[in-house]
Amino acid sequence: MARPKKEIEELRIHQVNIRLTDIEREYAEKQAELSGLTVAKWLRRAAFSKRPLVLSKVTPMHRAYYKQLVGISTNINQIAKNLNQGKYTKIFSGITEANVLLRQIARLLTDDRKTN
Repeated sequence: MARPKKEIEELRIHQVNIRLTDIEREYAEKQAELSGLTVAKWLRRAAFSKRPLVLSKVTPMHRAYYKQLVGISTNINQIAKNLNQGKYTKIFSGITEANVLLRQIARLLTDDRKTN
């Protein structure tokens, strides 16, 4: 069975041609790929959408990082609870080190997303 025909208002019958530098084209292609869109759809969304265009896919590597961060944050929450109850007063330096590591991981994730 054939696809139903679109209404005349829905047809894209107008064409606009633009010129891009190599860098602009690479950027558009990369952003479209990250968003799971074609370049044309990404450009249309960039031009006409009021929503932010950051629609990047979560890679398996990022998923693994997030899973590790969740585990670390759970441990930190348990440590904080025990500290607030007066237990483990000697582990403050451990918490400080863990906090530094979390900030480094967060910075690496942010830098990785910016470069991709």
